[in-house]
Amino acid sequence: MNRVSALRGVVCITFGVCVGCCCVEMSALKAAGLTGTAPSGSGAITQLVATLTSNWEWLIGTGVGLVLMLIAGLMMFGSQRAPDHLFRVIGAIMLILIVIPAVLA
Repeated sequence: MNRVSALRGVVCITFGVCVGCCCVEMSALKAAGLTGTAPSGSGAITQLVATLTSNWEWLIGTGVGLVLMLIAGLMMFGSQRAPDHLFRVIGAIMLILIVIPAVLA
């Protein structure tokens, strides 16, 4: 038996054990009463998540605005490194808004 087939066997056995563990855990959750429907009063958690999300969006928008204002001030006072910082910030924003969602989609 060569190394490739031995490695393939180990990977298959590991995968089988992982799948078996997941099935056991799901069975335990169902036995504990998990039905897949939201319990009563879950609207409070939904509202909390919505509030945190809107706060996070505001915080990101404010942070990016302050960074761009700082870079504009640097440019206004003649900093030679300000365009480098500006292009890095624009690149990071493009990466977050365009590239990462495209890769995850």
